[in-house]
Amino acid sequence: MSEQKTQTSKTSNSITRGMPSNIEAEQAVLCSILIDKDAADALIPRLLPDDFYSNKNRIIFEAMKEIQDESNPIDTVALTDRLVVNGKLDEVGSVSYISSLSMAVPSSANCEYYLEMVKRDGLLRRIIGTGNDIVKKAYASDDATEMLNYAESKIFSIGENKDKMALATISSAACKAFDEISDIQKGKAQQEKLSTGFKQLDRHLFGMKPGEFILIAARPSVGKTALALNIACDVAIEQHKKVAIFSMEMSSVLLAKRVLAHLSKVSLTASNKKRGLSNESMDALYRAAKRLDSAEIFIDDYSLNTPGDILAKCRRIKREKGLDLVVIDYLQLMSMDGGRYSDNRQQEVSTISRLMKLYAGELKVPILVLSQMSRDFDKRTKTEREQGPKLSDLRDSGAIEQDADVVMFLHRLDENDRTKVDLIVAKNRNGPCGTIHLHWQGDTTTFSEIEDMPVPKENLLGGATAVREGDEFSGADADDFKGEPEEK
Repeated sequence: MSEQKTQTSKTSNSITRGMPSNIEAEQAVLCSILIDKDAADALIPRLLPDDFYSNKNRIIFEAMKEIQDESNPIDTVALTDRLVVNGKLDEVGSVSYISSLSMAVPSSANCEYYLEMVKRDGLLRRIIGTGNDIVKKAYASDDATEMLNYAESKIFSIGENKDKMALATISSAACKAFDEISDIQKGKAQQEKLSTGFKQLDRHLFGMKPGEFILIAARPSVGKTALALNIACDVAIEQHKKVAIFSMEMSSVLLAKRVLAHLSKVSLTASNKKRGLSNESMDALYRAAKRLDSAEIFIDDYSLNTPGDILAKCRRIKREKGLDLVVIDYLQLMSMDGGRYSDNRQQEVSTISRLMKLYAGELKVPILVLSQMSRDFDKRTKTEREQGPKLSDLRDSGAIEQDADVVMFLHRLDENDRTKVDLIVAKNRNGPCGTIHLHWQGDTTTFSEIEDMPVPKENLLGGATAVREGDEFSGADADDFKGEPEEK
């Protein structure tokens, strides 16, 4: 009986316990913003309204942010006026509370310390709220895997400082866009985009950008896996970025053999034959293997990965190691239920395609997905095939062409000459479309550009639709994408 009372008492205490907060620290932060312009510039961008536990402190902070966004000075007069205009002055306790805020601390010298207190308590409250939400949903859920994905997503969102309920005005987005364009023109743009390692392709795509869903489609045995590995190697080795590769078709060892052949330029066929390699070739393979020692390429060859599995693993990699590019080989081998395909396969592929775009946005990395083309392409006449594939040739779903930011086709014009392959940029949401001629060296699984072709003069506003007389387009060189090695 006493044990039951003790348990009830503990439960009661946990229920009545208040949320983490420090009102004095909140007031100290607001005071620092009021009395020091430099402190305002340093503190406001690092705070969210939800970091403030007190409702009146939250309202005051929102008013301060509005004033700063308009590039006006923040003081008691401007703050009072803004609260009056917003009809919020009475909610914060009239002018007397604002006056008291300006005297909360003698100076802003310790503002960083107060900021850490406020951020800490705000984060703890979000963790507690998220935990309560997860517990509530877990009790009502009958799917443990789905619940685990939901829980990871919510926790991941906290770590990324996301506010999914917030809506951004077009004016704030336009300001950021203008600043980004201005930085690009001045040569000060941050190197968030990744080079593909192919100069002409980079001129079409302007690099692979965070949040992009990029698709490479081809009929079997044309080289889509090899092209993806060529790109992944350049990103990881030359640009010192982190790459995750999910293969539903090949084992990690087979992929590694292809990568070694590509880096060493040693024949893959000869390496699989007894005494097929010379000492020089073995040395080249050894040097290639040493280059991979420092390359942060993570391979998952579990063939039954679902989209949710891939997202969960990417979240862990990003949290623990960092992540810059995801490669998935290939779309049609995935299912929503780990190997059991839905009766409505077209709808299932449409769902997977949509998830790829959403995951790219959540992870803030480009996702490069490989896809098969429809068999109907092979049924066309030779003349029709020479015209190249169309977006409608994507297999299983028309939704893929809608969701993807970039759709590229690998197309071999002449089956008698397997060394010449066209890379057709059929859809490009942020740049021109066109065809890039590639040379295929099958023995080393390596693609290279045949010639330095000019990028067509495209109407970039339409995403590569119309050619206008007198337009010029120079594009970007692959060297523009090369970043410095990250410090370990």
